[in-house]
Amino acid sequence: MGSTVALGLGLIVIGIGIGIGKVGGSAVDAMARQPEMAGKIQTAMLIAAGMVEGAGLFGIVAACFLI
Repeated sequence: MGSTVALGLGLIVIGIGIGIGKVGGSAVDAMARQPEMAGKIQTAMLIAAGMVEGAGLFGIVAACFLI
């Protein structure tokens, strides 16, 4: 049981990293294309990154209850 939870936690953390990386990369690309919109893009990026991290944290907490 413990190794299954550890595998699940590892996959969750990898997913969080990929998700935040995609959000950040897309935001930087968008800011490079339209520098005048950088403030709005940055705000949207932070909200999206927070949502990815929140979903990941929910997964981590749920996995920890399985231990």
